[in-house]
Amino acid sequence: MIRVEKDFTNPPVKLTTDERTRLIQLTLSEKGNHEFKKKVYRDSVYDELVVLYHGKCAYCETDTRAGAPMQVEHYRPKAKVTEDNLHEGYYWIGYEWSNLFLSCSKCNNKKRNSFPVSGMRVMSPNFTQEGLLDVDSSIANSQVFQQEQALLLHPEIDEAERLFIFLPNGRVDAANQNLRAIKTIEICDLNRKDLVEKRLKILNYFFDQLQTELRDLEMQKITEEKARHAIKRLFEKLALLQNPKNEYSRFGYFMFVKFDKFFSERLPTKQGNAAKRLFEQFRTGQL
Repeated sequence: MIRVEKDFTNPPVKLTTDERTRLIQLTLSEKGNHEFKKKVYRDSVYDELVVLYHGKCAYCETDTRAGAPMQVEHYRPKAKVTEDNLHEGYYWIGYEWSNLFLSCSKCNNKKRNSFPVSGMRVMSPNFTQEGLLDVDSSIANSQVFQQEQALLLHPEIDEAERLFIFLPNGRVDAANQNLRAIKTIEICDLNRKDLVEKRLKILNYFFDQLQTELRDLEMQKITEEKARHAIKRLFEKLALLQNPKNEYSRFGYFMFVKFDKFFSERLPTKQGNAAKRLFEQFRTGQL
């Protein structure tokens, strides 16, 4: 999960129509029985989320579009909340822009209607003196919702990337045992087997390429000049993994900034020392 910048005051066209206003009024009367219209989330809403999230899942950073369409996910569940049998769901924000993410089906299915909080849960909407839905208190970063102290991180509000640590075994852990990061990992199952394997596939590619160049140099199969050139190209690709447009960019960030943990310390001593030296030269523009 990484931070995504979204303008909550500038929703897509589909979320500004009279039809959407009418549907919100229906949710207020039908509450948990309201049948949400998926057509509202299509086209402009879905397309805008794809742009904002670079086509990646808000939770795990996977892009599944080549095999299956991404889904529009509700941060606060629009139906009954798993952790509270008395809660009818956050039905009044089912069409709220700040409550909509892009999600892969696996994270969406894992999360479902889970939404634990450590504060006082908001049970019903706020209304204006005129009896209309209070729009300001319906936004995700409103004081009303912030007082809930949601345990699930919100990538458009929280600096989520600072709360996770990625490890050389492909798993993700909570930084400083942060409770919200722990719960987010648990709710979305961010250490599920397929995710760990995909992260490791990226790491292993770079590790194997680096080790091959270092081994060939050690065995004098290639010249030092050729090895330095190849390793520099490899380090340039490694640096680019951190780009938010790429899948698992936060894992890529840790591969780069924790180079010794991910590479040098896992190589034989001589190769590890050489890798560490060459990477430092790359970082300082001397390679």
